Amino acid sequence: MDALRIVRHVYDNLTRYGARAALHDVGCRAVNLVADFQILNGMTARLGDVSDPRLFEAPGFRGRFVSVDELSRTVENSHELSSAFLRQAGRRGDRCYAMFDGDVLASYGWYSDLPCEIEIEHLVLHFDPAYTYMYKGYTVPAYRGARLHAVGMCQALRAFTTEGKAGLISYVQSNNFASLRSVARMGYRTFGRVYVLRRGSRAFVYATRSCRDYDFWVESTRG
Repeated sequence: MDALRIVRHVYDNLTRYGARAALHDVGCRAVNLVADFQILNGMTARLGDVSDPRLFEAPGFRGRFVSVDELSRTVENSHELSSAFLRQAGRRGDRCYAMFDGDVLASYGWYSDLPCEIEIEHLVLHFDPAYTYMYKGYTVPAYRGARLHAVGMCQALRAFTTEGKAGLISYVQSNNFASLRSVARMGYRTFGRVYVLRRGSRAFVYATRSCRDYDFWVESTRG
């Protein structure tokens, strides 16, 4: 990122999210000059946390769980769903809740009851099995702006609650302010943070005390 882009990025964060957020992002990026550093905000959403009933409906769209076999037949190697990912998700028993415009896939999210690899390489997230872990949300570009990701999560949350789950659990990087604002509107609440510092093949991970209430921690798969 060149100097002009950095200035624009800081200014954008300052105007959109305030001075505290802008300074936090600058600090994270400064540490990343010497090591890979991430702060993960652990979050949960229970059905009662969703205060806006409009988040359960998207007129003109239909939400449902869709099988890995169906996805393999219709969207394999597109919409960020590679054949390798679908095979792995199928083996794990992970489930996909998707929003459709007629028969066209518009948005999806994945849900797991098992410890799961996260976007940071060689790290696995553990969590309280009373919750279902939400990951890999995606909306097809043509449908962005219609709140389909939020609606899909709310519908999935309702379904999992009916099955006996306490709610959804997930994480958002602490300087991903747009996503933090979006999930907060839906009803997610931050309960703690996990700090991840990696340099070379070594990873140092620390979870705040409040994460213990949700058995929320990150494990390095490297020895």
